[in-house]
Amino acid sequence: MVRDTFCLRFSGITVRFDLPTQITVPQNFLPFLCPDTDTPDDRYTVELLHAPLRPSGPRVLTLDETDIYETDKGWLHIHPVLGDGEGCQVACLFCPDGCHTVYYPASKWAYYSEVWNCSHLIQGEQLLARHDAMLLHSSLVLCQGKTLLFSGPSGAGKSTHAALWEAHTDARVLNGDRTVIQRRSDGTFWGGGSIWSGTSGIFSPEQAPIAAIFLVEKSPENRVERLGANAFPPLYTQTILRSWDSRFMEKILDLFSQLLDQIPVYRLYCRPDREAVELVAKTVFGKEAPL
Repeated sequence: MVRDTFCLRFSGITVRFDLPTQITVPQNFLPFLCPDTDTPDDRYTVELLHAPLRPSGPRVLTLDETDIYETDKGWLHIHPVLGDGEGCQVACLFCPDGCHTVYYPASKWAYYSEVWNCSHLIQGEQLLARHDAMLLHSSLVLCQGKTLLFSGPSGAGKSTHAALWEAHTDARVLNGDRTVIQRRSDGTFWGGGSIWSGTSGIFSPEQAPIAAIFLVEKSPENRVERLGANAFPPLYTQTILRSWDSRFMEKILDLFSQLLDQIPVYRLYCRPDREAVELVAKTVFGKEAPL
C-alpha cells in the first residue's frame, strides 16, 4: 500500500502522517490504518532538511546516541548517526499542541523513503502520555472480553506464557512485547495493541478492560502471589521513562497510582506448561476459567 498521507488509530488515539512523497506503509502500521481525517488527535509532518537543525534550547542529555534538547517549541530528539554525514540530521520535534515534525536529510530521503518506518522516532511514550496512556513491556492476551498482561524483563518467559494461552484456551495474543495501558474517560484501565511490538511481530488494534497484570518469573513450581504496594517497583522498571521531563514523569506516576488502585497485580512463579495457564485462569476467572 503506497501513500503520502495516512492515519493510524490505536487505543482510541488517531494519528495522521503527512509525507513529502509517497511511501510504502510499513507492515506494522497496516492493522491500524483508519479513514483519513483533517482533525486527528496528533499529527506528524515529515520535512526534508537542506541545512542542519539549530536547536533553540539547551541540550538536556545524550541517550543511546540521541541528543535531546528542550526548545521553545517542544522536545527535539536528534539522531546524528542517522544523518547524511554533512550535518543534516534525522530528528523528531514533539510539540505540546500535538503537531509534531519528523526531519530527514533531503539527500538521503530516496533511501529512507524506500525503508520508511518512523515508529522508533516519534517519541511514542510521550505521544501516549498526552492521552493518559503508557507503554508497558509485556505480552497482552485477550480472553473473555478482558485483557491479561504478562510483564517482566527479557527472558522472563512472558511471551512463552502468552503463547501457552493461545495453545490451551480460546485466548488471543494482541501484542507480544509492548502493551498500551490507557486510562479512559470513565477512569477504567484498558490494555491495547500498538505499532510497537519488539521482535514478536504481533500487532493488533484491539483493546479491552484489564483484568490483571502478572509479573512472570521462571520457577520449578507454579504459584501466584498477590502484590500490594510492592508491585510498583518491578512494574515501573518495565516502562519507558523520560526522567528529564518533569511533566511526563508526573503524568506517569499519576497513571501508576490509579492503575495499582484498580488492577490486581500478581507475581507468577511458573513453569512453561498448561498447569501454569490453569493457575492464572483460576486466579482471574475462578469457576469460569476458559479451559
